[in-house]
Amino acid sequence: MPTALPGISITQASQLLQEQDRILRSFPEVETVFGAVGRSDSATDNAPLDMYDTTVMLRPREKWPPGMTYEKLIRAMDEKLQFPGLTNTWTMPVQNRLDMALTGIKDACGHEASRHKPGANPATRGAGTADSLGVTAGAFSFAERVSQGFYINVEVNRPEAAKYGLTIADVQQAVESGIGGMNVCRKRRRRSRYPINVRYQRDFRDNVGELSRVLIATPSGAQIPISEVAKISFSRGPAMIRDEDGQLTGYVYIDLNTTDYGGFVDQASNMLRQKLQLPAGYTYQWSGEYEFQLRGEGNG
Repeated sequence: MPTALPGISITQASQLLQEQDRILRSFPEVETVFGAVGRSDSATDNAPLDMYDTTVMLRPREKWPPGMTYEKLIRAMDEKLQFPGLTNTWTMPVQNRLDMALTGIKDACGHEASRHKPGANPATRGAGTADSLGVTAGAFSFAERVSQGFYINVEVNRPEAAKYGLTIADVQQAVESGIGGMNVCRKRRRRSRYPINVRYQRDFRDNVGELSRVLIATPSGAQIPISEVAKISFSRGPAMIRDEDGQLTGYVYIDLNTTDYGGFVDQASNMLRQKLQLPAGYTYQWSGEYEFQLRGEGNG
């Protein structure tokens, strides 16, 4: 389950996915490979475009080369799947789904930094935690980049729009239909239904300058560019907003090469107390499968 940096294009994400699948299929121990990227139509699947999900079906053990083990195979695959900007996580499919559903962390162990006052940025604390944990034996960690989303802002100039007899809804409808796309009807084929979506071609909406030329029909029948009644700008913001107990939270994913979660957490906690100074308004806690260990010991 590799994770890329936020903002990756769907074209590049697809190319990386195909290259990964090709490399995985080259291993003699592999039967089939099925990779997916992006989110489904379900509201329960909040996976962003930068999160890959690849399922590898292995051949029976008796068909593996002599001396090959599961641990050696994972190390060999990981060595060949080192792409710039991608961080690999290896887990079992059912285990991964349960971990994410129960704890929100896709790894065996994770770190959550939360803020408790306005203006504090948990992403900054998460990056500092990842840097500190990077020197801990038996761990590879990386923090979420929660502030690298890309947004197009359309700010309607109400007095100018009123001069043309336009309302806020008129401008928003032009943005929705011309830029975002609007379903105009449905195609019926046997028992299936397929929506037909209409919007401008890519060449007319691939940059802010082109978007400013989107036409809006006025009540008088004239068509004016949207730049006459709105300001279009580009900005960065949160790629995804997470919270725990109502507090804005940033995640640090930790990939361990040990099953001693408790020992790692004790070692990492001691190191963080020495190297990481949390300002007022921040707290952190350990998450992932480590939570289950605490519950089993009666401490969770």
